[in-house]
Amino acid sequence: MNQENYLLDGTYQITTTTNYDGPLEKKSDGITEIRNGETRRTDENKVEWTSRFEILGESEVKMISTADPANADRDFALTKPDGSPTVEPVTYETILRYDRKGDKILISGQIEYGHELVFISMRKMIDMD
Repeated sequence: MNQENYLLDGTYQITTTTNYDGPLEKKSDGITEIRNGETRRTDENKVEWTSRFEILGESEVKMISTADPANADRDFALTKPDGSPTVEPVTYETILRYDRKGDKILISGQIEYGHELVFISMRKMIDMD
């Protein structure tokens, strides 16, 4: 793992937009905290997200994120690459754009998974202490 991943440390606001138009309401937006390139959080559907981030260079970050719906509401499921519902964990992997100016960080890009395309934006929240 890259020694510089601590540079990502902080609290981030996650915003997503997707082309998914199926019956499952996805609520993956929220707030997460990255420490040493890793984060763990639970979204509004009670899906547990475990993610690893690795700085690849000046402008790229690799993200591997696993969504586990084991504790989600009974009527919720994730989708497989073919679009069918699943209650098994799903792993997403992508290279995202990494923009940094001082304490301000924006990690953004797209995740392609089967027929689904997700645009993700992670903006570091500035501490007010």
